[in-house]
Amino acid sequence: MSNSFSRRAAIAGYDLVAGLIDPMTIGAMKRWWFPSARIWASANGARGDADAVAANLPPRGQKRIRSNAAQLALQKNESARQQSSDANAAWRDVVIQGADGDPAAAETTRRRAGSRHLAMHGPLAAAVGRRGFQTVAWAMEAPGALPPTADAFMASENLESVQEGPEFREDTLMRRWLAAPAETGLVGDMAYARVSWPVDMPVHGVIVVGAGVGVEWDIFVRMRRDHDFAHAYTVHGLAVVELVSPGHGLRRADHLYGGESFFQSAPVSAGASLAAQVRETGRWIAWARRAFSLPVGVFGVSMSSFAAQLAISHCNAWPEAARPDAALLMAHSGDLIGVTQGSLSRGLGLPAVKKAAGWTAADFAPWGEALGPADKPVIAPEAIVSITGRRDGVTPFRDGEIVRENWGIPLSNRFTYGHGHMGLPFRVIMKPDANERFSEILRRL
Repeated sequence: MSNSFSRRAAIAGYDLVAGLIDPMTIGAMKRWWFPSARIWASANGARGDADAVAANLPPRGQKRIRSNAAQLALQKNESARQQSSDANAAWRDVVIQGADGDPAAAETTRRRAGSRHLAMHGPLAAAVGRRGFQTVAWAMEAPGALPPTADAFMASENLESVQEGPEFREDTLMRRWLAAPAETGLVGDMAYARVSWPVDMPVHGVIVVGAGVGVEWDIFVRMRRDHDFAHAYTVHGLAVVELVSPGHGLRRADHLYGGESFFQSAPVSAGASLAAQVRETGRWIAWARRAFSLPVGVFGVSMSSFAAQLAISHCNAWPEAARPDAALLMAHSGDLIGVTQGSLSRGLGLPAVKKAAGWTAADFAPWGEALGPADKPVIAPEAIVSITGRRDGVTPFRDGEIVRENWGIPLSNRFTYGHGHMGLPFRVIMKPDANERFSEILRRL
């Protein structure tokens, strides 16, 4: 059986189950992932103190936290948290500061420790139970907060303040990590990005990548090569700068799980996170242009597609070195209000929390406008590639279609699949026509 036939069969099979992937995935996240992540984050913030954890639990959980199984799980989680923290510190010394040591080994050690810590979700949830738990440590603000203005989406004032770690090889790629002052204003926060480029082929462009909410790609031990952004785009002759979004991975606060800070007081928290990522994106673009002297594109998936859209909506006021030449948008939307009413937001309980805090559609309207795309992009529509899924209820499909039409993105740059939000990225990887198209655009610039 040929590889071509096997691939076509795999795609056909995957397309057959397209309608099942999102409901099953989001249902599992609602019932298991978010409650267990909330328990885990609470245990981290309390440093394993059962009394402190109990204060955040429903009555059933307060009783079970005293059990021997829960006490053991808390102890193991605190040990894993400390080991991960120590590995992170050692990693920074070698991979960012350039101290003596093997960067590849330090990277592997850090990821393994972080993954072991993440794996404590299960034992904690099994010991304490998930029923009755919040999905988010809500900190919803009352209506009346002003949305960010265009000034909030300017590139960082200091584009050259980037610390470059040493180069090292992993598999068929060369890597290096970058660190820079964060744009969040949070004490101790640093912005990080990993740069990858192929060993055995020339590079003709660079892509700055932002992932979806809750995706902590910088922690996973080793993603499959065909499910990894770096490998997915370096095979097309691109260097890849993968940024760590605020509130995720290396930038996650101990008392929160990855991406939780984005939702806590949405739209206020979402606006702050997106504004910071947009400003930091300008810095990574400027660094990539200096380092490679090649065209630079920006790529955003889901949450980060909002940041990418904001970047190409406001970059006319950025220094020329920081402006993207092209953009790739996956599972994108022009309507924040639609997203806050989408299937993932409903699974989290955001609409009910928002309503209880007094937010109305009229309160949300200016936020939707401020965090949405401009009427027209700064870069040429011909340099924008759009990927959407017809069954996407997280960043609703119809809203991505509106952006395509308003921006005049050519039909040849529009890729639409029959999948939902969760299934879309893997469908694109299985047959990367959109990735090839984007690589072709960068090659021509």
